[in-house]
Amino acid sequence: MKPRVPWIRSRLLLGFLLAFAAACTLVSCSLYNRDFPQAGGPFDPKMDYVVQVDDYGAFWDPEVPNRLLRIIAENVQKTNVVVVVFVHGWHHNAQNDDDNARDFAETMRKLREAMVDNKDGRPGIYRQSRRNLTGNEDIEIYGVYIGWRGKSLPEPLDYVTFWDRKSGAERVGEGDVREFLLRLNRLYAERSALRNMTPKVPFMGLVSIGHSFGGQVLFKAVSHVLEAEIIEAAPYDDNVVARPLAGFGDLAILINPALEAFQYQRIDDLNRKIRYPPDQTPLLLVISSATDVARKTLFPLGRTAAATFRASFRDDQRALWTQALGEYEPQRTHEITITTEAQQDFDPDFYLSQPCKVVFYDLTTVPSIGGVKLVPLPNRVQAFSPFLVAYASGEVVLGHSGIFEKKLSGFLSDYVAITEGKRQLLASPEARACLSQDKPERGPPP
Repeated sequence: MKPRVPWIRSRLLLGFLLAFAAACTLVSCSLYNRDFPQAGGPFDPKMDYVVQVDDYGAFWDPEVPNRLLRIIAENVQKTNVVVVVFVHGWHHNAQNDDDNARDFAETMRKLREAMVDNKDGRPGIYRQSRRNLTGNEDIEIYGVYIGWRGKSLPEPLDYVTFWDRKSGAERVGEGDVREFLLRLNRLYAERSALRNMTPKVPFMGLVSIGHSFGGQVLFKAVSHVLEAEIIEAAPYDDNVVARPLAGFGDLAILINPALEAFQYQRIDDLNRKIRYPPDQTPLLLVISSATDVARKTLFPLGRTAAATFRASFRDDQRALWTQALGEYEPQRTHEITITTEAQQDFDPDFYLSQPCKVVFYDLTTVPSIGGVKLVPLPNRVQAFSPFLVAYASGEVVLGHSGIFEKKLSGFLSDYVAITEGKRQLLASPEARACLSQDKPERGPPP
């Protein structure tokens, strides 16, 4: 009988490849631990900034985020400014040909086109709304792409880096990115405070988005702000309405976040005990796809393996530890589905003509935005809650990585615009006076 040499060689080769991949994972192989110069590429050279972070959470070039902060601080004195931060996830980095980098750059281009909204000298609804709310219809929109070592090995070896990249994302979220985002938020808070005293001044908008392990980065960076604020604002009497939380910017969005539900549980517990006033707007929106196989199967497997080396769990701790945020059903508050319901055309004069309706518009229930419906679940938190954990159909978010699809992008653009509009309106004395009404005029604006 002839020896099966090819079979033996195949086994040896497979063993070598697995050993090599495991070694690279364990020692944090430096093949991809470098920055990527951004000369050219898909980004707008004037309005998009690529902020790169190494595997230890330090900026490759601190001057890039510092320059952006200086520019925003200067320009927000003269015109309306919106900053959109995106943190990519596993298998991605800041290379010009990375598909997340290309998709984000294209999304920013379309967003600027929609928000500038001044074709042939005829201002559209967004421009008219800014003029009504601030007296200034111009706007500058900055995109910030946070690039980190989400891709640490070439494919297909990159698929064995789950545990290493999970811990890497936590380091990145606790490093220089956190300081940068807090400084951005300070600029936002200062501008918001000024608008409360002088409403007719330019506003600053700040939206942050994290996908997959990028959701872990973003959550690590901002969650302590949200948690500290909710603890401080919570009244000792359950019958007392809490004061509104400021949060982190206008809205932080986690799409298919690859972090344990355990990390969110304290916020969820505190949030469900609080009654919020009508001037509270959403602060954290978690969106998970029902067709995300990676988070439904791979994430629990990875976390279960990691749990082997930990102390035994109590009560529901195992489920919280092994399931991703959004997949742990008790924390869900909403569903996002496709709808055929007609959507009324938005009237930008509505902010001035009926401000009380805008003030009492509960953004935890949105009938229809761009063909997408935000539906509260029976176990949802109370009205005007700032924390939303939504489960989306595959038609809205396709799988784990379909985060730049048209339906989701359209929904997020409009939802963020409505949230920002309400926050801007609340700077006016007329809107704040609505809060003292005994029988407020409720209902969503058209």
